[in-house]
Amino acid sequence: MELIYKIFIEPFQYEFMQRAMLASVIVGITCGLVGTFIMLRRLSLIGDALAHAVLPGVIIGFIIAGKGQLAMFIGAVFSGLVTSLLIGFVSRNSKIKEDTAIGVVFTGFFALGVLMVSQLKHVHIDLSSYLFGDILGVSSDDLVLSGLIAILVFVTVIIFYRQLLVTSFDPTMAAVMGLSTGLVHYLLMGLLSMTIVASLQSVGVILVVAMLITPAATAYLLTDRLHKMLIYSVMIGIFTATVGLFFSYHFNFASGASMVIFGMLIFLFTLIFSPTQGILSRYIKKRKIAEKNLAQDALKNLFKNCIDHHQLKIIREVIDISDLKNLLGSRGKKFKKALANLKKEDLISIEGDQIRITEKGKSFALRLIRSHRLWETYLNHETNMNLDIIHSSAEELEHLLTDELLDEIDLELGFPKFDPHGSPIPQKN
Repeated sequence: MELIYKIFIEPFQYEFMQRAMLASVIVGITCGLVGTFIMLRRLSLIGDALAHAVLPGVIIGFIIAGKGQLAMFIGAVFSGLVTSLLIGFVSRNSKIKEDTAIGVVFTGFFALGVLMVSQLKHVHIDLSSYLFGDILGVSSDDLVLSGLIAILVFVTVIIFYRQLLVTSFDPTMAAVMGLSTGLVHYLLMGLLSMTIVASLQSVGVILVVAMLITPAATAYLLTDRLHKMLIYSVMIGIFTATVGLFFSYHFNFASGASMVIFGMLIFLFTLIFSPTQGILSRYIKKRKIAEKNLAQDALKNLFKNCIDHHQLKIIREVIDISDLKNLLGSRGKKFKKALANLKKEDLISIEGDQIRITEKGKSFALRLIRSHRLWETYLNHETNMNLDIIHSSAEELEHLLTDELLDEIDLELGFPKFDPHGSPIPQKN
């Protein structure tokens, strides 16, 4: 209990940590919501550009109203929207592509901001804090502004969820439905500018893009449903921000960097262990498919060596295990596992050193042969591919084609009797 108190409770005896924790939660919410749409639209580079380009607006707001948060906020949003419009104008009215236009415009705006800081002596902005953040220095005014931005972002996403969904995944369909993709884009740019402003004090310009993209990218590896992606992104954003804050407190790390590094570690963990998209799960799935295909190839070769090739009639009931090994060119554990899987599914029976194919196995083997020969016939009919290439392609796809697709191919080809090699095609029944 004492350790738990020291790690999780003790920091909150300080008011600056209470404000920092609240700011972390706000950053996680706003960055998680807006970052999801930015990532889906492949606008990460624009997010980086706007994070730098808001500097002139912040300074102009500071000049007009001193330390007035509202003026700096309005200036930053205005600067972000101007940057977005200028990038679109350059890319639409010249042969310069969008990525190049982004590089030109955002560096120009950022340089303008730095120039203004250096020349206007009465403007005292800590560029180090602006670039890298200082969440422990968050004021009550900063919290109020960030909280209002978070509420505005949340309400806007709820109200315009359908428009954001359609324009993010299918702009053409959005245009057919009468939605203005341009207006939705600039709405999102406005939300992005506000989110950047809300996150500047916490993580700074350099790291805000990571907080926008990393939680969203992690959520993308966990689900393909947008509403779940938004929820996961917000949860991951809050989790990484708060845990990063605890680490920065106990180990005296830079708070913004701690948040981003912890977020990256979660992303790497998810990249490896995600149940559907993880490297490990895809490896296991690929291995299982390879095992299944080897077992089916063994069954097909067993069946083909028990029948008359031209009439598809049974001429013998069993085959030696050693003969099947030679046919497949497979040895060791993989071959034994393939036989074990076939036996488990009641497709074969093993009697000493001999294998017998069951009635269920015969039906399944005939389906594989039908799939292979129909696909060869289809490719030969539709393309000018070499027969050897057609054969290798059919070897892969015979395991994947569904019964419905096979029936469609059979119907389209007019129920052919023989494949391009002259071998008979088993009929469906």
